[in-house]
Amino acid sequence: MPGIEQNTRKRWGERPWLTAACDHALRRIVVRGPSRSVVPLSQIPRRLLVVKVHGMGDSVLVRSILEQFKSRCPEMHIGVLAGVGTVEIMTLNSDFSVHTYSQKERNLRSAFATLLEIRSSHYDAVLNFEQGSVAGTAFLAATGIPIQLGFVARGQGTKAHFLSHALQFDDNRSMWQSFVALARLLDPGLTDSIGSFPIRCGPETEKWLEGWWRDHVGLCDKAAAIHLGSGRGMDFRRWPLERFAQLAEELRHKLGTVSIVLTGIEAERHLIKRFMDEYSGHAVDASNLGRIERTIGVLRRCGLLVSNDTGVMHLGAAIGVPTVGLFGPNTPRHWAPIGPRATYVYDTAAPCSPCINNYINRMPSLCVNVEKSRCMHDISVASVLVAATRVVADGWMG
Repeated sequence: MPGIEQNTRKRWGERPWLTAACDHALRRIVVRGPSRSVVPLSQIPRRLLVVKVHGMGDSVLVRSILEQFKSRCPEMHIGVLAGVGTVEIMTLNSDFSVHTYSQKERNLRSAFATLLEIRSSHYDAVLNFEQGSVAGTAFLAATGIPIQLGFVARGQGTKAHFLSHALQFDDNRSMWQSFVALARLLDPGLTDSIGSFPIRCGPETEKWLEGWWRDHVGLCDKAAAIHLGSGRGMDFRRWPLERFAQLAEELRHKLGTVSIVLTGIEAERHLIKRFMDEYSGHAVDASNLGRIERTIGVLRRCGLLVSNDTGVMHLGAAIGVPTVGLFGPNTPRHWAPIGPRATYVYDTAAPCSPCINNYINRMPSLCVNVEKSRCMHDISVASVLVAATRVVADGWMG
């Protein structure tokens, strides 16, 4: 599909100049990497650096793996290299060492300072969950950490050059299964089962939550969360707003009284306003709460979450909220929500779906279908309601 590939190149062209330039140079200089081991380590390292810079949803899954590491190897010291969108999930209420990465502030001086900081921490191994960047993998190799574990996708021979252990992406695995498979190179005893996310809110957040819930939701004993957005510049991944409003009306009809809690970021508040204008019941703006910890607290009080394919979808599923994820441009085969009460709806037969494939670094910035978001329009309100009944608590929907 030429249109998809063209839009993909445009999106990756928006990367920070330093990262893009380093990637381009490395791909030219290092043509092919040697074969790398896929044999698990003979000994679990005592000092581990875990890398997840991009993707809130990714960081939810990675944090679940870190909790397994801490449970199985309490003496292990874990450091985390995280970005603005992943650092809170990766480190909330933990004792992990934190190294930060910011695309906006990244330059040669800051990169060198981070390099020295990591080198001085004397880690034994790097577990790199990033899926694409050659430059980032080369940077981690420059830290001098002897064991480097990471992913390689089809056509990523250059990236393999900088890894000691390289796991080839398997298109038949979900991203969660891929993350676990990579982590098992370090600890073969890890399980791919996942329970509720173990993070609990601190006392300060719990106190804030009591006041916020009382002021915004009140005495209503049933609340359903809805996430209308899909991230910046990815509006073709959104279910139509009027369908969300119809869904809320159906829930109100079934439940009698229900508060609709609308999560999102500052840039998505226009969607929340439109929803409130269309919906006749009680709705609460829970966007831009300041910290993800507060969002976790709010979601935990909801009996249902319906969300486009976003980080909030993964967060809700992981903390045990009954969650329905809505898919079209992306495939639930790779990115279905993972949790004890999670499901998804993927109802399209559009030949261009899925157009997103992280396994081969294909991330289009625009929809190429004649009817924009055709795949998301194929999802009916009735399908979402059926999916919801599979995951909510018995009797919650009547």
